[in-house]
Amino acid sequence: MIFESVNFNDAEIRHISREEFESRHIDILWLDRDEATRKKMLCQAYDLINKPVRQPKNKAEK
Repeated sequence: MIFESVNFNDAEIRHISREEFESRHIDILWLDRDEATRKKMLCQAYDLINKPVRQPKNKAEK
C-alpha cells in the first residue's frame, strides 16, 4: 500500500504490532513533520493495512 508517498509491505506489517510498526518507522519517515504528526500518520497507515475488527451490534441489548 502506498500512503503519503511511502510504499508499505502489507504482508509484513500484518505480522507486527502497532507499537513495533511505529517504533521502526517514527525516526525514518516524514522527518519534515513533527513527531506527533508522524505518529498519527503511522497509526493511520497501520489501521488501513490492519483493519480494526468491528463488533457486531446486538439488537437485543438496549
